Amino acid sequence: MIFGGPYSNLQATQAVLLESVKNVANPVCTGDLVAYCARPTETVAVLRSANFEVIDGNCEVQLAARANSCGCGFTSDSVCNALSIDWFGFASS
Repeated sequence: MIFGGPYSNLQATQAVLLESVKNVANPVCTGDLVAYCARPTETVAVLRSANFEVIDGNCEVQLAARANSCGCGFTSDSVCNALSIDWFGFASS
């Protein structure tokens, strides 16, 4: 199983994990664990406990570098930029 972009959505991540226990070998998450939704800490914890391999997405890279944005390259007047400012600040605190 390969999936990506849990984006701090704990409930969706838990649903994916339930599917992964059905004879799935070597599950992989392609990153961007913490973004947009409200449960970054819990989403990371549940993936750690499930022994998923996780490949760093740009969100993880930017947070580890203590950057001031997610590095997605959104235009400054976009809704995505406005939303990313909020979630990035929340996830990096």
